[in-house]
Amino acid sequence: MIQLQSFYRDAKTRYGLRPLTGTAGLTHEFTWVHLCEDIGNVTFLRGGELVITTGLSAMREHWLADFLAALIRRHAAALIINVGKYIRESDIPQELVERAMAAEFPIFLMPWSVHISDIMQETAAELLEQTQKDRQVERYLATLTCGEPVQPGEQAFVVNGENCARPVLLNARQKSALDELTAHGFGDAAYTLSVFTLNRALSDAEKNVLRTRWRQQLNRLGRRYQLFFEQEEILLLLAAKNANDETSSKTDAETLPVSSGAGTFHGGRSAVHTKLSALPTAHEEACAACAVATSWNSPFLSFNKLGTARLFFTHPDRSLLAQIAKERLALLHAYDEQHHAQLTETLHQYLLTGGSLQATADATFTHRNTANYRIHKIKELTNCELQTAEERFAFLLAYEISDYLNLSARPRP
Repeated sequence: MIQLQSFYRDAKTRYGLRPLTGTAGLTHEFTWVHLCEDIGNVTFLRGGELVITTGLSAMREHWLADFLAALIRRHAAALIINVGKYIRESDIPQELVERAMAAEFPIFLMPWSVHISDIMQETAAELLEQTQKDRQVERYLATLTCGEPVQPGEQAFVVNGENCARPVLLNARQKSALDELTAHGFGDAAYTLSVFTLNRALSDAEKNVLRTRWRQQLNRLGRRYQLFFEQEEILLLLAAKNANDETSSKTDAETLPVSSGAGTFHGGRSAVHTKLSALPTAHEEACAACAVATSWNSPFLSFNKLGTARLFFTHPDRSLLAQIAKERLALLHAYDEQHHAQLTETLHQYLLTGGSLQATADATFTHRNTANYRIHKIKELTNCELQTAEERFAFLLAYEISDYLNLSARPRP
């Protein structure tokens, strides 16, 4: 993809290009250059094309207005009118210009003396070269970000972590991808990684539309970013303003538009990182936030909003966490299953309400005497009076871990 303002900067002298609609929409990108003289052929556009026309069919009344409307409906990037023979600049009504500006759809004028084949060939060659570079960078990012952890017996590369963080272990493929990204100009700088999932798979056409629309909005930020797809995830690597940036990236990622009919999105954002080698960690954090957002049916969550659950999502030993939860809750689960009781939920509410029997009864939709009986039974089974802060904390921690284990075990959308 090439941004229109970059294209115009190079083409205004070489091809005599002049914007008719000012700066409206110049942050948009185009994916291909296409010559179109017949409004019927607009239906073949996939979105994101830079369209050139001589106005050969402009003899028909309202042709240009209908042509513009059709290009906007098909999400074309911009229009170049080769003026001089079939269309003169004076033939273009101000109303049409204003309509294009309102839609942020750029229109350029190009002198008749310019050979259309020259601009198409040179621009197409540049697009192909840029597309190859973009895809290569995306492959490197996907390999580094989503690569499998180092397996026993596999060669590992130790990379310095961030500040006081532990060193990062990368496998050979990840280390190679890190080296290639560094060679492509990706240095250490503050960034966040956001992960978005959809409740259904997207077709290639839908991905192209979504990518185009999201990039249009991201280009307005004026910050470096990479937007790429990996499996059924959409990943956004976005430069942060500084290492303490906790607000702007959230707003930027949350307001990305969802294409019509694509489905329901859930997204999660990592903490701010400063080392490119920390991308695997950032991916874990973003996936954790996304999983919680999905569970809570929230559109978007930041990893830093998960509180103590961050410890569980980043803990390397899942079996240890499961053992801690089992030590406190296994007896209650077994009793509930055998007697069709609700001791586990009753204790949870009792702890959350600060030991209030009435509040526990209200939360579990039972009588106060029933809640009191259950608490006595819980104390008997666990041999714990639930009086000290240490006792209550141990159970609350077990509930938090249990919630995490249930959440992380669910298949992702």
